[in-house]
Amino acid sequence: MNKAEIIAMQFHPRAFAAFGSDLVTNDAVAVTELVKNCYDAFAYNVHVEFGQDASGKDFLRITDDGLGMTRDVIKESWAVIATPYKKKNPTIQRDGKIRRVSGNKGLGRFSAARLGRYLEIITKSNEDTCLSAKIDWDSFTNSGNISDCIITLEETTDDNKIQSDTGTIITISELSSPWEFQNIDELHNALSRLISPFQEVSDFSISLLTPFYAEPTQIKPQTFIQTPTYKIRGHVTSNGTVNWNYTYAPKAKIMNSRDGSILWNEAQRGFDNIHTLFNESEDGQYICGEFSFEIRAWDLDTDSIGDVADTFNIGRSEIRKNISQYKGLSIYRDNVLVLPKSDASKDWLGIDLRRVSHTGKRISTSQIIGMISISSENNPGIRDTTDREKLVDTKEYKQFCRIIETVISILENLRNSDKKPAQSADKPTLSDLISPLSVTTLVEKVEDAVKKGRDSEHILEVVRDFSADTEKNLWELHDRLTYYAQTASLGSVAVVILHEILTGMTVIKRFLKRVWKHYEPFDNKTKEYYEDAETWHSRLVDVANSFAPLYRKNLRYEKHKCNVYCEVENSIRLISGKKEAKNILFECNVDVCVETIMHSGELQTILVNLLDNACYWIQKAGARKKICIKSEEFNAQKIRMTISDTGIGINSTDAEKIFQPGITAKPYGIGMGLVIVTELLNNYDCKIATVIPGELGGATFVFELPIAK
Repeated sequence: MNKAEIIAMQFHPRAFAAFGSDLVTNDAVAVTELVKNCYDAFAYNVHVEFGQDASGKDFLRITDDGLGMTRDVIKESWAVIATPYKKKNPTIQRDGKIRRVSGNKGLGRFSAARLGRYLEIITKSNEDTCLSAKIDWDSFTNSGNISDCIITLEETTDDNKIQSDTGTIITISELSSPWEFQNIDELHNALSRLISPFQEVSDFSISLLTPFYAEPTQIKPQTFIQTPTYKIRGHVTSNGTVNWNYTYAPKAKIMNSRDGSILWNEAQRGFDNIHTLFNESEDGQYICGEFSFEIRAWDLDTDSIGDVADTFNIGRSEIRKNISQYKGLSIYRDNVLVLPKSDASKDWLGIDLRRVSHTGKRISTSQIIGMISISSENNPGIRDTTDREKLVDTKEYKQFCRIIETVISILENLRNSDKKPAQSADKPTLSDLISPLSVTTLVEKVEDAVKKGRDSEHILEVVRDFSADTEKNLWELHDRLTYYAQTASLGSVAVVILHEILTGMTVIKRFLKRVWKHYEPFDNKTKEYYEDAETWHSRLVDVANSFAPLYRKNLRYEKHKCNVYCEVENSIRLISGKKEAKNILFECNVDVCVETIMHSGELQTILVNLLDNACYWIQKAGARKKICIKSEEFNAQKIRMTISDTGIGINSTDAEKIFQPGITAKPYGIGMGLVIVTELLNNYDCKIATVIPGELGGATFVFELPIAK
């Protein structure tokens, strides 16, 4: 029988190269990780420099005025792979202040290994002499054993290079990759996100000097970012209650402000009311922890960008560039960036994906700057992966996503309410409906730019303007289609509209083929806009199809009769089964003998929509829960119906908007319920209106029904 042999595990030095490539996804992330180490050293100022030495070789130097490192810290922490040092020491103190460190995996030195061959550290602390440490990463990789990997550590007289009393200088030479303007621009964006652009941070600043800059550039956001057109901010409590405040401030002047809250069980539905993150067997208990959020948004069409440009005296391209710099949702743990670290993860929540089939109403990552603030103490279940590009898929993370999705839906609904102009009484023509989508102007501008030899950035700006304006025009198209739905027979209009849409799709596709044939290959940004343009034709079909539920062929020309009281009772039974109707008292004071010429399905659609809204807002009010439905004689042809509730009510400002398509204050509402009700009543020359204040303290709707003779 063979004797068992004990084999010791070994760490091959080639792992340094492998970890540097695999655990750090790109060079910008690598530099950002090293700057985070400066923050963890309680630096007040960090200077990142790309330059050339006396022999003309490129180098990267990161200088900070932090607390520096002692000999023991270098030996027992910096030189130990995956050290738990920061995990055991989660905070650091200086000048009576406490700062929570951002790193805890001990893998930051792999960032240096990725960036270049040679690493030199000069560091000085109050507790030790000035020290120098040097590493040749190639010698590590070529070593046969980890014990052969040597760091040269010695005292140095180069302490004059450190301008402050304490600090650290990291110099990386024989860089692995050239740093062109595009790489520097990506790094600038990554560093600008490291500390929240929404907060005034007085004790940490970053400057960047490169051959492309005439002087060091202080990394800080533009002033206009502090005054967005739309903003929602709030706090999530430990039990999952989301308290929010929304403001609408066109041209930097506050015009509208609203507050609200939503319970965790209301946020469990996620985007589009689809259960995608929780299994039905889970009890839905909230365990994510408390955190805060703030999301700022802008409209990017030419007119809206022009308003911002005029207000802040800044160029339109500069506005888009600055929003792009911070775009998307950023997660900060203890004030330091967790996600995203690169362009690849800027849409970590999938905002753009869900937007494809909902033109205009939904926001994109390109028009928002969002900050979500978590902490190690309150949110231990929200953890970033080793490559720093995503979060670990825990139950806490899923709940976290659910709530942020809900907040975005609230922002979208309120934004749509505020951005809509008053509806015109004039019926728009089909020419008005389609003409804003014409690509003729874009073709002419692009061809003119090519003839004049304009650079790709100029052409890209033309495409950006077209993309943003098309987004706006498609939203207006959506409104105008709904206008037809409200004021004419949708069945006859839909055929004409669909024909026009298909014609427009043909024109757009013809142009895209021409662009592909004559101007491909594109740079990355132009390719992105080209791919966006390809989706427009499918979106147009979605706009037309969004009205399919309203179209019921020949229904108006058939003879029907139903008992109003019976349909009210049937509708109450339908609503009573929903959880929103729990503990609500329904009081029916409807004449049992009155009949209407409406189809029972039409009347139930009207009643269910109104009762469903009432139940939702009653639960938000939290007081007595009651809905009263009553009827009264109006004239020989019609009766008047009244539905009143004890909910939070409707203010006079919103009363004029709630019947417009897309207007809703529900987190996941689509704003079509009252549109459908209005359309069905219009078919019988009947009206609906609100009464303010409501009879029971909440909302009161009054509408007419045609009487059957």
